[in-house]
Amino acid sequence: MRLGIQVGASLVRGGYLSLGEALALLHSTPFRGVEVNQAHLTAFGDVEGFARRLSMFSLSLAGVYWGAKFYLREEHEFLLRDFETIRSRVARLNARSIVIGPPPRFRLFNEDKERYIGAMAELINIMVEKSDDVELGLHNHWGTIIQNEDEINLLMKLTEPRFKLYPDIGHLSVAGINVYDFIERWGGRIGYIHLKDDSSPFKPASDWGEVAGRFKVPGKGSLDIRRILTTLRGRGFNGWVVVEYEDPNSDPIMDLRFFIKYYESNLRDLFEP
Repeated sequence: MRLGIQVGASLVRGGYLSLGEALALLHSTPFRGVEVNQAHLTAFGDVEGFARRLSMFSLSLAGVYWGAKFYLREEHEFLLRDFETIRSRVARLNARSIVIGPPPRFRLFNEDKERYIGAMAELINIMVEKSDDVELGLHNHWGTIIQNEDEINLLMKLTEPRFKLYPDIGHLSVAGINVYDFIERWGGRIGYIHLKDDSSPFKPASDWGEVAGRFKVPGKGSLDIRRILTTLRGRGFNGWVVVEYEDPNSDPIMDLRFFIKYYESNLRDLFEP
């Protein structure tokens, strides 16, 4: 397993650091790679500029997060053009993973879940066929159309086996999903994960305020992080473990330092040197 971090959500959020400052901060830490939002790929002028910045700090690109209204069939042609641009950039950066972020929930969604998730699956299957060596995976997210377990199950049922599951451990937990059981059940299709902690595991959250307050840097919440990673490894997982923390009441740099100490004491032996 390789250790990465979502730099946008964890360190750049709210303008706390610039992307360049965040990458520099990660130099000579246990992190081997970063995940960024697709817009960040041209933050240094072009893809080659981004590659040079990664190389400067001995980092790889773990994955690229891409969120869109994938359920809108009238947007599919436009989204396929976007996909080809992102796929090409990811390949040029010697990366492999595109993290598919579902769109927000909306009023009519619950009345016809199958229709909207089915339309999203149609587009995903086309993108998978066009993906070459790049892998796509589903990132579940509270407050989106792929929040609850039945929604995850339906999308994965309707998509090709080559479409992977890239679960966010924290978002599973705040949706009321038992993370340990989920990992056991889906381990064979998991290709990449977001690792965040939850202060009240498996309790369904009622609103975004509660969600934000419960998310913690791994090791500060109540999930058994080592159990999660050991279970994944036992199922043959050898991909990126991407740390993400979004606690609005905590200092991002202090959380980074906390996690590095936690990693060295509790998790280091599970990862590639």
